[in-house]
Amino acid sequence: MQTGKTQSSEQAEAKGPVSLVPAVERAAAILRYLQENAVAAQCTVTKIAKAIDVHKSSCSYILRTLEFSNLVEYDPTTKAYSLGSSLIVLGATAAQRRDILMIGQRPIEALVQETGLTCLTFTQLANKSFLIIAKTDSPREIKVTIDIGKYFAAGTPALSRVAMAAMTPADVDDYIAAHCQTKFTALTRTDRKTILEEIEQVRENGYSLSVGEYYAGNTVAVAPIFSPNDDVCRGICLIGFTSQVPAEDMPLLGEKVRATAQMITQGLGG
Repeated sequence: MQTGKTQSSEQAEAKGPVSLVPAVERAAAILRYLQENAVAAQCTVTKIAKAIDVHKSSCSYILRTLEFSNLVEYDPTTKAYSLGSSLIVLGATAAQRRDILMIGQRPIEALVQETGLTCLTFTQLANKSFLIIAKTDSPREIKVTIDIGKYFAAGTPALSRVAMAAMTPADVDDYIAAHCQTKFTALTRTDRKTILEEIEQVRENGYSLSVGEYYAGNTVAVAPIFSPNDDVCRGICLIGFTSQVPAEDMPLLGEKVRATAQMITQGLGG
């Protein structure tokens, strides 16, 4: 059984109280305070420090650090702080992921029941790696298990083919050179010509298939999910042991995962 183990919040809580980092806790308190107070006179360093019970100098250092990342903004005229523009992007991303999880839940559950395979929902990050943001496990006793929060490399075959299907030829060439030369298993295809052919198949079929290229003994079918709000690569991935997926059934599996992804895309307005 293949697993990608990351400690969940439930696991952390089971082991005892969480150890908080004071500076991070104070930064969070500052952001919450600024969320609740929009009047400039209430958002100076002095007012913020008093409100969250932090020494003024410590509060000032934290605010400057937050300002550096555009998480807060400083007005030199009023000497007041407000929430920064980066929070808009973070909030939009969080909302988008939540929408995908809510809209995708029922179609994905139906897909898992129909196929008997585990289904993962993923998103691609700025560094091009892929993050698992949701999963619905197979009802079978013997199944592939991947934890939420697991990262997959930018060159993960089936996922990267879906990502590159939406790219320009120049971007595809750069992506292949930068991310698709690693042999994860003996079956991983790294030849440029083969990868380009697989990308074309994704564009024609709307899904990507891979056998034993990232985890030996695992078969996957991947389809993209599109959003009207951005062009981030997202999608769903059916995964099972290769012994559970006959080769002749793979095209049908691809069609099913594509149909489910299309339902989610429509629900998002994509």
